[in-house]
Amino acid sequence: MKQFFPTLFLMLLCSVAYAQQQDSVTISGRVTDYGGQPIDSACVWWQNPQSNNVIEAITDKNGHYTARVLKGNYQKVASIYLPSYAHVAMKNGLPKTEHRLEFWAWNFIADRDTTLNIRYNRMEVYGLHAFRIPGAMPAYQIYVRPMSLTRFYQWMKENKPESILHGETLGNIKQESQSKDAKESQWAPRPEQLKTTVWIDGEEVKILMKQEIKEYINANEYANAYLLTVDLPKHPKTGLPYRVFKVELEDLENGDRGEGLYYMEKETYIK
Repeated sequence: MKQFFPTLFLMLLCSVAYAQQQDSVTISGRVTDYGGQPIDSACVWWQNPQSNNVIEAITDKNGHYTARVLKGNYQKVASIYLPSYAHVAMKNGLPKTEHRLEFWAWNFIADRDTTLNIRYNRMEVYGLHAFRIPGAMPAYQIYVRPMSLTRFYQWMKENKPESILHGETLGNIKQESQSKDAKESQWAPRPEQLKTTVWIDGEEVKILMKQEIKEYINANEYANAYLLTVDLPKHPKTGLPYRVFKVELEDLENGDRGEGLYYMEKETYIK
């Protein structure tokens, strides 16, 4: 009888460990710069819809990382070597040529063991979202707000903002009409200065239209964002229940580059 309870306790622990193993997946990969050099001690983290970090992983000297995460959808996956992140690097006096912005993967779906390789530089591919308009032409729409670090620093120098708000709660803000005199915060290149490449499930697709649009920060200020219309892949993959969009951006004026991912569950009306 004395041996029964320790044995039962051990069996329960094994059952819990097995259940957790069944409900989680392994995400692994490598973080590098655009020259293929590994980023040591880069942070990779997963966030919930409240932008709270759920789990984090750190790369080794070869840029490799591994994380065990619970199955499910994550609003964002991000990565950066924190000492080079713009706000931190500025405070620590790092030369501006070595400042970087984050990598983002949006609506990440953790349903199986996955390899997620990451590259980042000085262009943030922010707010990435892909969708299709039912009944419209056979194409995808991709919304993205590029942010060039070089242009952002120039904007800060010219405008001298007191602070930059991130993740502001909008619930108590009164809706206002767009002001005719609203001021532009140009953090992204103009269409002719923005090189854009899009892949869907690893296949490069044709960009049919690139529209520059206004994303209002408030009634008196907006940033320039883009709506991309892209072709459907000619050889769609059928093995996954979702599509993976990869968008790479380059500022042809200053060389800032970046990429981002968006995971979209397959629509029932697309055959």
